Amino acid sequence: MLAKLHCALRRNPEQMPVQIRLPRFLGPLMDQLVAASGPRPGETIPPPPSLNLTRRTLLYFKAEACVGCDQIDLFIGRLAATAGVDLRVIDARRGTLPDHAYGEQLVLDRGAELRRQYRVRVFPTLVLTSVAGKIEGALVGGPKDEAQISARLGLT
Repeated sequence: MLAKLHCALRRNPEQMPVQIRLPRFLGPLMDQLVAASGPRPGETIPPPPSLNLTRRTLLYFKAEACVGCDQIDLFIGRLAATAGVDLRVIDARRGTLPDHAYGEQLVLDRGAELRRQYRVRVFPTLVLTSVAGKIEGALVGGPKDEAQISARLGLT
């Protein structure tokens, strides 16, 4: 088994998926620890001018090769429009992305300044914020279903 893994890693290390199995009780505990270190409802994080916030906004932090982000991409625009909030897609992409992919909603975060400011360590992360920067809701990782996300962020 180790010989096969070693050979596969030498051939193409970028395409070798890594899977770690944890005891069941550790999953929820890890989720709580990660969520506690991220943005929390009630705190205020002054939004930088690059976000151009003019009203209540859903900040969607995503990265390339993020399976959860790919699932959320399918409905995030509809979710924001239905809830009557603006959307900013903050992409941590290292590769290329056409600027028209999300239109004016796209903010590339190659230098990780926005991720540091909002303490984002896990993708996807969703943050509902006011123009003044008060965090109304935050969801780190978590559900990939439109209804669950809407309910957990208080958009319903």
